[in-house]
Amino acid sequence: MAAEAAERGASGAAERGASGAGLPVDAVQDAARRAGLRPGDCIARVSGAAPQDVLDLEMAAADGVFSLTVLRDGRPLDLVVEPRAGEWHGISLGYDGLGAPPRLCRNHCRFCFVDQVPAGLRPALSVKDDDYRLSFLHGNFTTLTNLDDDDLARLVELRLSPLYVSLHAWDDEARIRLMGRAAAGSRAALERLAAAGLELHLQVVLCPGWNDGAVLAQTVARTAALPAVADLGIVPVSLAVEGELRRVTPGDAAAVLAAVEGWQDRYREERGVAFVHAADELHLLCARTPPTSDAPEQYENGIGMAALFAEEAAELAAERRRAGRRRRAAAERPRAGALRILCGVLAEPVVARAAETLGAAFDLPVRAFPVQNRLFGQHVTVTGLLGGREVLDALRDEPLAGDEWLVAPRVFLPAALGRTLDDVGEDEVAAACGGRLALADSLRQAFATLSR
Repeated sequence: MAAEAAERGASGAAERGASGAGLPVDAVQDAARRAGLRPGDCIARVSGAAPQDVLDLEMAAADGVFSLTVLRDGRPLDLVVEPRAGEWHGISLGYDGLGAPPRLCRNHCRFCFVDQVPAGLRPALSVKDDDYRLSFLHGNFTTLTNLDDDDLARLVELRLSPLYVSLHAWDDEARIRLMGRAAAGSRAALERLAAAGLELHLQVVLCPGWNDGAVLAQTVARTAALPAVADLGIVPVSLAVEGELRRVTPGDAAAVLAAVEGWQDRYREERGVAFVHAADELHLLCARTPPTSDAPEQYENGIGMAALFAEEAAELAAERRRAGRRRRAAAERPRAGALRILCGVLAEPVVARAAETLGAAFDLPVRAFPVQNRLFGQHVTVTGLLGGREVLDALRDEPLAGDEWLVAPRVFLPAALGRTLDDVGEDEVAAACGGRLALADSLRQAFATLSR
């Protein structure tokens, strides 16, 4: 999202996070339309003050009725927006809703995934956004390394919480080695936000030999001592090519899991929650079944996904068994003759077990369809990072049967874009499936779609 915004016009102003001319209006409905606001207007003042971004608009709108001064064809115009009870104000801003270009990253991380994006993909994928507003609004991880005192004061004043922060190491020297000099003050910024009581969710990208072992133990202990830090997720570094950094091995993963299990026992006693969590990928690297998680805010970080997928499959199977011969939408047998579930290679054991559960309950052939990643390299195993080309090639090598459907997660082909990371259209994938393609955010949604 931020990258798309930056591609459409982020410039040097992105460093300050404000366009300098007001907030551009993209679309208008409801109360704003009644007030006379139009797409193309530029909001110069909100309730009498010059706004920086969407946050100022939303804070004013929280009070109910609010005033706007907009520039239209270079002329100022005063409007009053009066939402009805429970009604949205109806203003959609430019830059994908931010109202200003996204902040860009100042770091030089040795493991930066954006630097590993292959040439020829959408330009937006190579934009390095690092924006606290996107962290608050959408759960993006930010590093706090491009903030000054005014930014931090604004975060505290507006009570922007929760925030999602990539810290990587509590130790300043270790963090700077990994991320560059810009990261020198990020721990101090984190402590300031924590002291203000903002809810924080942290991430550590595990780089063997750089921030594991004693460095990781210190990071866990010191962040756990901050009540405002709700949880910490540990994810393995993703490298297309090894160099200064190396990939996480099964032995590395096993050592981390052993440490995490000990820490979790401690923090369940002290905090009532596990606090620190290892990504599902670390468990799968050791051929272990990833456990459930008590940190839902870490889900998009790849923590608890496998357990939730398995749980959803079990629930659907149980509903089907309870329904018996009675017709119930949630448990109705899909109209497909067979199902194939797209996944990355590392997730195959999890998907295969879920497929077996579903197949037995619905009396239907269901199987995993693992595809190796060629776009980023075979060591990148996340389903959402599969390219469309390798999926098309896999379907060409092993076509669907005449009554077989492909179930694929929406993260592989987002509805808002209608295209994969390597610009393969949804229509192309559907054609390769003979039209028998079910894209869904969950198994339940996929089965509901296939049962219609």
